[in-house]
Amino acid sequence: MIGSGGGRVVHWGEQNSPEAHMTRRNRHVRPARALLGVVLLALTGCAPDPVGSGTAPADRSPGGFVRAAGRGLAVDGEPFRLKAVNFSSGYYDDVDGSALLDAPHHTEQDVEHARAMGFNSIRLAVDGNWYLDDPDVFWHWLDRNVGWARRHDVRLILDLHVPIGGFWLDRGSEAYGFDLWSDPDLRRQNAQLWREIADRYRDEPAVAAYDLLNEPVTTDPTGEQWQEFAEQLVDAVRSVDENHLLVVEAVHGVDGLFGTAGTDPHFLVGDDNVVYDFHFYEPFAYTHQYAGWIPAGDGGTYPDPDALMATGEPRRLPGSTVATGALPMGTSEWREFDSGRVVIDDGSAAAAAPVAVVDGGMRGTVRFDAVTVTEYAPDGTELRRVVDDRIGAADALNWYEWQSGDGTAPAAQFEREPSGHDDDGGLSVTDASPADSVAGWSNEGHLFEVVPGNRYRVRGWMRGEDVSGRGGTDPRIRWRLDVYAQPAGPEEGRFLPRDRTYLEEELREHLEFGAAHGVPMSVLEFGAVRQTFETEGKGGARWVADVLDLLEEHELSFGYWEYRGPDMGILRGGEEPSEEPAGELEAVLRRELR
Repeated sequence: MIGSGGGRVVHWGEQNSPEAHMTRRNRHVRPARALLGVVLLALTGCAPDPVGSGTAPADRSPGGFVRAAGRGLAVDGEPFRLKAVNFSSGYYDDVDGSALLDAPHHTEQDVEHARAMGFNSIRLAVDGNWYLDDPDVFWHWLDRNVGWARRHDVRLILDLHVPIGGFWLDRGSEAYGFDLWSDPDLRRQNAQLWREIADRYRDEPAVAAYDLLNEPVTTDPTGEQWQEFAEQLVDAVRSVDENHLLVVEAVHGVDGLFGTAGTDPHFLVGDDNVVYDFHFYEPFAYTHQYAGWIPAGDGGTYPDPDALMATGEPRRLPGSTVATGALPMGTSEWREFDSGRVVIDDGSAAAAAPVAVVDGGMRGTVRFDAVTVTEYAPDGTELRRVVDDRIGAADALNWYEWQSGDGTAPAAQFEREPSGHDDDGGLSVTDASPADSVAGWSNEGHLFEVVPGNRYRVRGWMRGEDVSGRGGTDPRIRWRLDVYAQPAGPEEGRFLPRDRTYLEEELREHLEFGAAHGVPMSVLEFGAVRQTFETEGKGGARWVADVLDLLEEHELSFGYWEYRGPDMGILRGGEEPSEEPAGELEAVLRRELR
């Protein structure tokens, strides 16, 4: 997981987008330690299922291996789709590898339940550090899961959800880091782990595929680090196993941030038995509203014909920008800045959104609060208040930071503040660098339709603390209304209402890669928070039904996130596990998976 959905971009004129998915996790990589077989028997009361030896117990045969076949998948020459549910294995609960066999996340009964709902596969999350913690327990745990899959006629997609030496799913975690990309020895360790997994299960058809790395976020600006590492992992698997389908995920983020604005996230590897995967959590503000692991407020409903959504990367019209005056250097008190009424006379203008901007390197701290956007007719008559956001504590959760990329992780510090000019919330940016950087805050919920010829006015509050420039030039710190063009051709992003047409367009942009290269693609993560199913009128069941309908229409394999979890689980999990299903979610899954 997470997250999303893959390359969501909050502000299209610059990059990058905020985290699409984060998890709670507070442990460092630990060294491996062996465990004697007699201790293993004492822990579990049984010997390991001998899956790796080719004699695993099974009540049913899963048939042949899943293989890539043109734009789709096949088993024994017959078309086949992986219809999976994600078992997170409790990776975000700080599970030590030596405790895997007693971890409460799932049992054999959960595998049986998943099959009864209509899923034919399970994407099983693996943390590479579990192998380091205790290899013997790790193998026994994997063997046990493979044995359960065989007994209940489902297939496993083994998912390296957390690699050894890399944890970018939670910026606030003690384990947060990107050492994987700078340390070739860590990459060799992960390749060796995949080599051992592939060698153990090379003749096991109950294992459907190897998902080589979950949601890769690189520290370079292009994602080339993941492309090179993917080839290394492919070579490691193929050195011992020619049978199994490989899952190669799209680049999920660059420059140490989630999001790939301006960068093609998809690429080919040198193997013909591969499915190319991306994750789908669109629209992100909707599917992750009130999520417990990221700052997120109310994300609206689905469908919503009045919510304007951007697809692709819309073209900004710099000549039509509406901006307030700039914050002065030094220390200043709260003050409202006003752009005045500015006509947007470019006939190609289609949409706009307010952003808080620090344009140029900056020392010190700037604080932003309470923004309004007003639309006027050509004769000056006020038509409507388009945006009126006080940016209180709850409102601030819907604003996301961004910074232009320069090949390194951003240096600016972003905070949602506990107070503003007259309320309990606000936004801030501290110490933006380098001198040519652009940083700020955006809220995708404030995107609105523009009428060329009308006048627009943006007003917002700002104050500064010891603000100065870098490189001899003062930064321009403003509230700005960025205006975007109506697409001139099929390659440009469009603006659509939040409904099935928007979802289809977002899928289509990814699927162009598969069509161009004649390769299969999949969506092994999609899902929404429980609130969308449990709160009346939110429309979560409608969203799931529409996504599943589109996945079937395009004959895509998929994985629902997730089976059990406190925020997005079909069943609630966490500190107080419950079998309570998430509203209508299980019912719509059973109906759509028939």
